[in-house]
Amino acid sequence: MKFSMPDHWSARLFIALCHRYGFKPFQYARQRSTTIMVKAPRRFFDAVVRRQFSDVHADPWLYFEETTERLIREAIHADSTDAETAPDPIALP
Repeated sequence: MKFSMPDHWSARLFIALCHRYGFKPFQYARQRSTTIMVKAPRRFFDAVVRRQFSDVHADPWLYFEETTERLIREAIHADSTDAETAPDPIALP
């Protein structure tokens, strides 16, 4: 089976879960580092590994987001709001 992860952190989490259940994830030469191949029984893999990945995948992102917000607020500036949305400039005729 071939899995494409959105980023390196997701790939690392996915690989760790594969190892936890005794699978050996691999990559072919010249594949992106976020592409993970696994030889496993699909039914078990979908029911256990993919389901668990889906359950825990959001947890690190919430932690990263909270940590980033705190670091910006404490080390750079207390106002960490997003940029304002400006109207599109008027096109010249």
